[in-house]
Amino acid sequence: MSEGTPAGRCGRCAHFVDDPRELERALPGLGILSSAWGSTRGDQGLCTVHDLFLQPVMSCPRFADAAIRNPG
Repeated sequence: MSEGTPAGRCGRCAHFVDDPRELERALPGLGILSSAWGSTRGDQGLCTVHDLFLQPVMSCPRFADAAIRNPG
């Protein structure tokens, strides 16, 4: 993992989950830390490929543009 260029960052990847509802489903024990809605999470999300909780500015070779996979 490395810090990526704006177009290829994890925050724009189809494998990056940052919606609080989705995070709470994916990480059932998250409730013990309060919730995924809390400000301590910031803009971090879950990479479903690498199973890592990370910043959206990271990038990797498995990037898949969410805009292409989920147009709308």
